[in-house]
Amino acid sequence: MSLMGVRSTVPDSGLVAVLMEDGGPGMITVPVGARDGLLLSTPSHNRPPSWVPFLTACVDAFGSAILRVELDVDADGGLCAAAVLDAAAPGLPKVVPCVPSDALILADVLSLPMLATDALLRLRGIDLGEEALQQRMLRWRRELDGAVSEDA
Repeated sequence: MSLMGVRSTVPDSGLVAVLMEDGGPGMITVPVGARDGLLLSTPSHNRPPSWVPFLTACVDAFGSAILRVELDVDADGGLCAAAVLDAAAPGLPKVVPCVPSDALILADVLSLPMLATDALLRLRGIDLGEEALQQRMLRWRRELDGAVSEDA
């Protein structure tokens, strides 16, 4: 997934980060707060949030590394996320749950890959390559209008 931008859903409230599927027509939106939206909408991070270097240092101290972030849905269909670690030592977690907007910031600041699970794309994704229902109905109507009664 690639971050395409941050958009407002409702005037004066509600921001979403728009993510596009790499090499595909899929798109998802992730709700973000005002501060997170501002961080994600700036082209470069001159001042990343202070928790990102701290988290990276903690992960490094345990001899691990953050490989990617994954966006998913929970059992109730709610959006959830996790940072996936390269934990070489036994007993260390390989997946650390986090807030979806924090996952996006982490991936953006550290240039990590963002992955969306198939379940997320199926439940919450928007297929931009899919023909809109109105366009499909118009196409069917034209086909029916052009059909000869003998064909029916």
